[in-house]
Amino acid sequence: MRDNLELLTETRTLRLRAGFPCRWSVWSADGQGYFPRDTSPARDHDGLPYFHGDDLVLDVPRERLRIRAARGMEYDHAETTLVPGDGETLVELEPQRIYDAAARGWYGGDLHVRLNRPSQWVAASQLGEDLHVVNLLPGDEAADQWQGRDLPWSDETHVARVGLAHQALGLDGGPPGAAQREKRLLVGYANAFRGPVETPEQLVGAGDPGFDARLSVVDAALGLVDSFSSAIGSARAYRRLIGAGNRVAAVAGTAHRLGPIGRERTYARVTGPLTAESYATAVRRGRTFATTGPFLELSVDGQGPGATLDLTPGDRVRATAWVIGPRVETVRLLTADGELAAGPPGELRADLTVVWPTYVVAVAEGGGQVLAHTSPVYLDVQHRRVAREEDVTFCLRWLELLEQLVKDRAGAGYLAVMDEARRVYQARLA
Repeated sequence: MRDNLELLTETRTLRLRAGFPCRWSVWSADGQGYFPRDTSPARDHDGLPYFHGDDLVLDVPRERLRIRAARGMEYDHAETTLVPGDGETLVELEPQRIYDAAARGWYGGDLHVRLNRPSQWVAASQLGEDLHVVNLLPGDEAADQWQGRDLPWSDETHVARVGLAHQALGLDGGPPGAAQREKRLLVGYANAFRGPVETPEQLVGAGDPGFDARLSVVDAALGLVDSFSSAIGSARAYRRLIGAGNRVAAVAGTAHRLGPIGRERTYARVTGPLTAESYATAVRRGRTFATTGPFLELSVDGQGPGATLDLTPGDRVRATAWVIGPRVETVRLLTADGELAAGPPGELRADLTVVWPTYVVAVAEGGGQVLAHTSPVYLDVQHRRVAREEDVTFCLRWLELLEQLVKDRAGAGYLAVMDEARRVYQARLA
């Protein structure tokens, strides 16, 4: 008869099954993680081990283990604790849906994914997170051969494409506008700001020199970018840009991430079937919201984000926001002049009498942070777009500080582009 020590150290086998691809975590009381054979170890932003797939087999010790199945932000997680028995122990867990975005025409994407792991890992991650769209960055020989084509694991509700979105360079990567919009490509910035960005001085001091959004004040004015990547982490900076008359979509994402892909997502409302092109068109038109989890919808007189209503002074509109998802404490409706209405999670409605050009956005907040942010519905007045003096002045100061930062090393072409953007803002003050 084997002694107790041998029994404790003997390995057992788990089979994990959900009926569809999931993100699995298996760990012991001391935090040790366990993975299927030939699977690269990975940890998420909470430090949990994880891997993706379904009907997976792994060797584990005979001790108490916690097992979790999750599937991205549209699902809750399912969890159990057990001590594996003799032979193979079957664990069946099925995460339950919180919401079904695709059923409402919305598809979530991660626009900044590096192909620094085997393609099988990326495929398993996308399907296991139920992430509708993945933009893989070009630069790797294996990735470049797929430029402009869907990768093999794409299907009706999951699209993976190399180079769908182009990441504009930062201050050290060339003059503003150097990365011109290419045919059918989205152009934006990869990284959010770092630290508080309530003032132009904070904005200019908080970027990443390689890939950042500090130059968005230039590129947005000249129509050279489609989106603003910091719409969640730098919500006030985003609203300064749109309040100054720029029309750029709210998106989410950062190159400096821990955890699985799709932790932050850009949801776009797509017309017709999901394709790389239909998704890119929806983002370019501003039919988006950025989120770390909650599902957030906005409607103004029946029109969603990206739409423009042309009104006359005194016209009255009805704005409606609706949110579902974890950690949300407050949903807010905001205009260029500030808060229109606020309330608990669920549906929020408010009427607005339009006097001058403005916009409406919806924001979901919790724990002192912005969790989701829509692109605007623009409310023009007699064909004039919003250009709030305070926001335009903010952008001019932002631009001035950028120019001071680069003037000693920038060429004439660089400064000329900045000057062109300045003239755009000054014209909006007229």
